[in-house]
Amino acid sequence: MKIGNEMAVAISYTLTVDGQVADQATKETPLMFVYGIGMLLPKFEEYLLGLEAGDKYSFTLSPEEGYGVHQEEMIIAVPKAAFEIEGKIEEGLLTIGNRIPMMTQMGQPIVGVVVEVTDEAVKMDFNHPMAGKTLNFEGEVVDVHEATDDDYPHSCGCGCDDCGCEGDCESGCEGGHCH
Repeated sequence: MKIGNEMAVAISYTLTVDGQVADQATKETPLMFVYGIGMLLPKFEEYLLGLEAGDKYSFTLSPEEGYGVHQEEMIIAVPKAAFEIEGKIEEGLLTIGNRIPMMTQMGQPIVGVVVEVTDEAVKMDFNHPMAGKTLNFEGEVVDVHEATDDDYPHSCGCGCDDCGCEGDCESGCEGGHCH
């Protein structure tokens, strides 16, 4: 069976960045995903299209094909007061290199890295950690089969992206959520 839209895929891979292994999944603990629903980088999926279980692959993604180029406008000075809880900042929180989960103005979660701390503000880098990096992948397709409801992320049996089983799965998805 070949990899294509809405096929459940399991792959092993080694990701090398700047000559160092940055991530990997083994045959015993493969990366599992449903092809074509936006779980992985589009260009990554494109390289896997048409492969079958047992096929080996090797390809490189440029920064533009991966997580984008490093953008200076994604380095933002955040007022120190934003880190206060009950008027205090947790000791050790504002340490250079510390990754801090935050929320965008639209309420979306985002992680920033502390790059500088002054008396008034904290300079945070909100670029993806792999922004500006060339990604080198090699691995093997472990399994390919038609996706079932159980193969979808956060599935409660209906294939919605994030239903959490709070809605009525039988009535379908709307905007990725059960209704």
